[in-house]
Amino acid sequence: MVCIAIPHQFVEDIIDQCVTKKVKSVVIISAGFKEVGEQGRELEERITNKLKSEKIRLLGPNCLGFINNKAKINLSFARENPGDGKIAFISQSGAFCTAILDMASEKKLGFSHVVSIGNKADIQENELMELFVSDNNISAIALYLEEFSDGKEFVTLSQKAKKPILIIAPGSSEKAKEAISSHTGSLASSFDTTIAAIKKGNMIFTENSEELFKLMQLININIIPKGKKVGIVSNAGGPGIIAVDRIEKEKLELSEIGEKTKQKLLSFLPPESSISNPVDILGDAKSDRYELAIQALLDEISVDSILVLLTPQLITEIEGTAQIIANLSKKASKPIISCFLGGKYIKSGIRILEENNCAWFNDIQEALHLISKLAEFNEGKELTKIVDCGEYLVKTKHKKEVEEYVYKDRIEILPDNLTIQILKEFKIDMPEQMVVSNLEQGIDFASTIFPVAIKATAQDLAHKTDFKGIFLDIRTITEFEEKYNELKENITKTTGNVAPLILIQQMIEGNLEFFIGANREGGSDIYEKNGLGFGHLLAIGQGGIYTEIFKDIRHILVPECREKIESILSRTKVSMILDGYRGKPKLAKEKLVDLIMNIQKLLVSYPEIISMDINPVMITEDRAVVVDTKLYVKS
Repeated sequence: MVCIAIPHQFVEDIIDQCVTKKVKSVVIISAGFKEVGEQGRELEERITNKLKSEKIRLLGPNCLGFINNKAKINLSFARENPGDGKIAFISQSGAFCTAILDMASEKKLGFSHVVSIGNKADIQENELMELFVSDNNISAIALYLEEFSDGKEFVTLSQKAKKPILIIAPGSSEKAKEAISSHTGSLASSFDTTIAAIKKGNMIFTENSEELFKLMQLININIIPKGKKVGIVSNAGGPGIIAVDRIEKEKLELSEIGEKTKQKLLSFLPPESSISNPVDILGDAKSDRYELAIQALLDEISVDSILVLLTPQLITEIEGTAQIIANLSKKASKPIISCFLGGKYIKSGIRILEENNCAWFNDIQEALHLISKLAEFNEGKELTKIVDCGEYLVKTKHKKEVEEYVYKDRIEILPDNLTIQILKEFKIDMPEQMVVSNLEQGIDFASTIFPVAIKATAQDLAHKTDFKGIFLDIRTITEFEEKYNELKENITKTTGNVAPLILIQQMIEGNLEFFIGANREGGSDIYEKNGLGFGHLLAIGQGGIYTEIFKDIRHILVPECREKIESILSRTKVSMILDGYRGKPKLAKEKLVDLIMNIQKLLVSYPEIISMDINPVMITEDRAVVVDTKLYVKS
């Protein structure tokens, strides 16, 4: 192995020597390659091609190098090596890597491997992920990634892991995306797609380096709750109330204390104490009272984790309580998380907690936020399934017709007639409808299905309400004739089309308007074996004209299993309406899930579709009816 850390203009000569000497692998720490522009990109490609032709592996360039503490190898430009541990760390940024290593050294958190991948000219995150996922000596993987080499494969590897994967993936803003491009020479994926991929892989998304590091610390001492039910022990009412409020916001649950546990609490707590959750052991509580209360919650079957709150009151035994927590944590089957609130008086207790590798915080919000992320990971393991695209692939009837609209350099909207035929392929419920070319044809059809809506077709209009491109609830032939002529005139004035096609559609009254959208990240070969990218991202939520205002939207990376879709749908606000809110009838939730499953099959089977807009889907008590659909295609 050769490590190169010299000015970039001299690197190629060294590479030539490596080829001559038949070395096995090369680490290029030097910067000045694709991240700086076209000349750097050309240099990187030449070097990479020379190495690949001789089957010499390359890490970098523009990286920090790597540390393998299992093999006692440190081939990096890092100032610190915190030593051996159970967590593997992959970082696209060398500077971010040094910051994490510095934090780890201070807190004595070790790593099995640390790999800085930089520009990823050869070795990239998926190879490393595959290695670390299969290593039983590695308990968790942490990543900083600015872009994904192969999103689909990355998600699959994450699903296989069944171990915590922590990830920072910047790029939520347009400015962040620009910075990423100049930093690594890569384009950022859609941030919504990235987050959906993280959720699909049951990874833990982290906001910043502090959060990433604290989660690594908790995982390192095995603080991963089995579920979301939290029991609280506190020597003060106020902090307990704050904790209850935060539990709801973090989508955790306050444990129900069983009668047997309540009786146990009553046996040693003063009468003024609270034996419900949170358990208030009062301000005069000493360490022995803390011990009995914590043990009671450890024995309570409904409790998944315990939050211990301590305020430094006059007779509070801070050090004694900390030692009790340390002793209980060593043998407990449930995580105990301490939150010592205060300043100088709590420092001695925190020191004891740290010395005994106990989980501690001085902020209730932060403690519960991190516990929520870990609990969600554990619960998500049951719902995380690897879904084979082949299961969703249908032999299509209109492939050739779709391909006629696929152009290399532009996006085309499919005509309504073809869109309707494609939807019918996948047994998607639609109103009675027909595209007509003249008034007489329209009257013949409309008169059999009144009331009707008439609309400009998709190729004439993207947003029909923008220029009176739609007329609703037409009930007579006279009214139909008047509105048809008005619509035709509107279309001609706006588009110049003197002979427009017009869509006639039976009116559907629904209890709820729903929205389904999709965008493809990656090429039209995305669902093939070597297709790069993530695939289609579905957006679901409240529909109608207020979709963009209420933004009750959730995202699904295609394809996803039915159970996961049901879980995601349950987290929308409209889910309460579907379930029958305030005495209203239950709506066809199962039909809606059926529709989403069929839409997934459609997108996998027609990967040429780069974008889809279904708005609204009218939900009734027994139907989920697709009223308006636009399909866009691109190679």
